[in-house]
Amino acid sequence: MSCVLMLSVSCILWGLGMNEVGWLIMVCAVALLVVMMDCPFNFYILKSEWLGVDEMSVLMVLLCLLVSMMSLVSSTKEVKNGFVVLMSGWSVVEMVMFICLGSVLFFSVCSWMDFFFFFEFSLVPTFFLILKWGYQPERLQAAVFMLLYTVGSSLPLLMSLVYFWSYVKSDNMLLSKMVGGWKDFNMNWPWLIMSLSFLVKLPVYGAHAWLPKAHVEAPLSGSMLLAGVLLKFGGYGLIRLMWFSEVTNSTIVLFVLVFSLWGGVLSSGVCSCQSDLKSLIAYSSIGHMALSLSVLLSFYSVGKMACVCVLYSHGICSPILFSLAANSYEFCQSRSIMLSKGISRIFPVISGVWFFFCILNMGFPPSLNFFSEVYSVGGLLSLQWLLGLMGGLMCLMTGAYCLILYSLVNHGVVSSMVFKPGLNLSYRYLVSSVFGGVLLLGGTLCLDMFFV
Repeated sequence: MSCVLMLSVSCILWGLGMNEVGWLIMVCAVALLVVMMDCPFNFYILKSEWLGVDEMSVLMVLLCLLVSMMSLVSSTKEVKNGFVVLMSGWSVVEMVMFICLGSVLFFSVCSWMDFFFFFEFSLVPTFFLILKWGYQPERLQAAVFMLLYTVGSSLPLLMSLVYFWSYVKSDNMLLSKMVGGWKDFNMNWPWLIMSLSFLVKLPVYGAHAWLPKAHVEAPLSGSMLLAGVLLKFGGYGLIRLMWFSEVTNSTIVLFVLVFSLWGGVLSSGVCSCQSDLKSLIAYSSIGHMALSLSVLLSFYSVGKMACVCVLYSHGICSPILFSLAANSYEFCQSRSIMLSKGISRIFPVISGVWFFFCILNMGFPPSLNFFSEVYSVGGLLSLQWLLGLMGGLMCLMTGAYCLILYSLVNHGVVSSMVFKPGLNLSYRYLVSSVFGGVLLLGGTLCLDMFFV
């Protein structure tokens, strides 16, 4: 298994023409995954003084590698231009590799101070990726928005972790959990303060203003990594924080649950009113992340398993939707839904891919998205029937805006002002789409790998 994984990654890197720095970073990430896979994961295991893994860590690292590969395959402009050196000798591909390596280390470390360091480290290459390779003049505002929101909300988390480090005398998650160093505190309000950083990174509705701006201004590889990997930092961080701090259900937790669920319903409604293609997909990510957060805070085991499954399925489906949006932009030269019409007449194969991933995004069986939404709504129903009703309403609205997205983009008459006759699209979009579809449909054959 390890040899096959290393060989396949090497072949993809060779096909992309990656230079020595990209090779080194990607091979280090894959080697770390191979080390993590070399043991049973029925429980949390310390592989070394700084590395601790379980099933969820391996799943998130695998997601990070898959999304990084798909983003490089779909980035036709960056690859076709021969890795043009734009800033201190680095290109887009190296920035993608740095984000991938930082994400892999974030999902793997067992020390909560290293955990916080790599949580913030991913912002640096993402900031430069938006700032240097964004398409619009507003990219500086979008990058600063993302930096201020995430760094500002992370300061209470840093202060809390330093305080608990001085009290517990260790920053190892497993050791602090075993000695019960957090049981002396009432974790209701401290949990809310420490979770603020993860809630903004997720993000919850109300602290989401940075996400549509970052998606709209980022290049394709940045949008795919942001939706597929970086948003999962919030969910993974909350799961780890709830695990080693042993927070229990309380009024504050229920307030965050209801607030996130209602925000998911509002964001799903906002999707139906969007005129920008990338903004619509970005707001759909807010809705899916709100569903994963709400079912996680139900404190049922099925809720945690459904949350992880939502994170993984959304991490594969949403980057492909951004890839298809970039595909539409290539021949329409506009992100407007009203101008991006008639794909089914010009590229019927691309229209079929649009249909396939729109129904996957709304939770069509037998995909992973379907099982994750069913178990999420079931977990909310177990807690309170009204919460389950709100979760079902969110899933219904997801189906509505996915149908609107597909019908507006694929049907209608192509505008002669935007379409260039004789345009040939790259096959790379189809390759990444087929690969993502196989992952989402084939994952149903091994659900025990995702319900961890």
